[in-house]
Amino acid sequence: MSDHNPKEPNINTLSIDLTELILSYLPIPSLLRASSVCKLWHSLISSPTFTSPFLSHPWFFLLGLHNTSSRNNQSFAFDPLSNTWFRLPHLDDSSSSSFLGSNGFFFTTTPKFSYTPVLKYTWRLTSPLKYSRINPLLGVFHDGSSGGYGFKFIVVGGVRFIGGLVDIEDRLAVEIYDPNHDSWELCPALPADFRSGNSSQSLSSALFKGKFYVFGIYSCFVSSFDLENHVWSEVQTLRPPGVIFSFLISCNDMLVLAGMCNAPRGPSFNLWKIDERTMEFSEIAIMPQSLLYSLVDSEEDDKFASLKCVGKGNLIYVFNEEYHKKYPACLCEITADSGKCSWRRVPQLPSPVNKFHKVISFCSTVSLTRIFRGQEDVGVAQAMYD
Repeated sequence: MSDHNPKEPNINTLSIDLTELILSYLPIPSLLRASSVCKLWHSLISSPTFTSPFLSHPWFFLLGLHNTSSRNNQSFAFDPLSNTWFRLPHLDDSSSSSFLGSNGFFFTTTPKFSYTPVLKYTWRLTSPLKYSRINPLLGVFHDGSSGGYGFKFIVVGGVRFIGGLVDIEDRLAVEIYDPNHDSWELCPALPADFRSGNSSQSLSSALFKGKFYVFGIYSCFVSSFDLENHVWSEVQTLRPPGVIFSFLISCNDMLVLAGMCNAPRGPSFNLWKIDERTMEFSEIAIMPQSLLYSLVDSEEDDKFASLKCVGKGNLIYVFNEEYHKKYPACLCEITADSGKCSWRRVPQLPSPVNKFHKVISFCSTVSLTRIFRGQEDVGVAQAMYD
């Protein structure tokens, strides 16, 4: 006999549609916990048709690489809604010298090109790149003609080794990968204006309205590659007054430039909205000074040089890739309707945090289906709570 009082509400009496609606309002960590409550909830949450407004909020992924021992590598993911970092399963880089991350995937580019979903470590080797390279820009885009997989990869710039030496002058062709045919298509190389700095160390990129934008972090050159017609636009210069270095980011329905400035009132980190037709800019936000200085060591002369920036959707993350404060970060949320920008500090990474020689960062939405598949293979959900 049940102890339940029939006069009191009971969630088990709700319809399946209403139960699914209620569950859809839980953030992802709570959904993972709720999926273990009963078979019905697990079935609803793990279904490919399950939708939630929280799935559109991009997470911040940070992968730290150690150059002498892959055992010291660490991977983290930050959920902005629960304001929580999760430690991801160990990622071994013993077979590669070049790791990258972009929109839901980790990649290696040398000695062979391979990729894996960030929450399900199942590495897949591709046919070889025509031009093997390190530190290229890499994007993941959806193409209606790409069939079953629904996505393609674009590889732009980077540098390659010839006879053990880095060839910094070679303008490597753009290559686009179709996973349905395991084939690479060669396209025109990055314009010659970017010759002096054609790797991800000096360039940032943004996918926006069918174009892959490439932007010089220090040169401020910008050009876009049309993903349908495979042509580059004319190179322009995008440099607001006082900019020292900056990053181009695709945020919902606009391009945003985020960068460090030497302003009359002192150093500042600013955001500008970019008109993609004219490349004109208008300032939309300035990071609070207290937040900016919390990211750096005030005793260093070039204290702002190690700041990096990534973003997606309505969120922009700014972080310090140096170890001294365990890679501190903050985020700016841009309200879709009003365009209002609100800043806040991101919690510290969960201890212990190793010292890394290279930090890879990017933003990506999270697929529940991918999480549950990953849980079956590598225990991702459990690892996220450890």
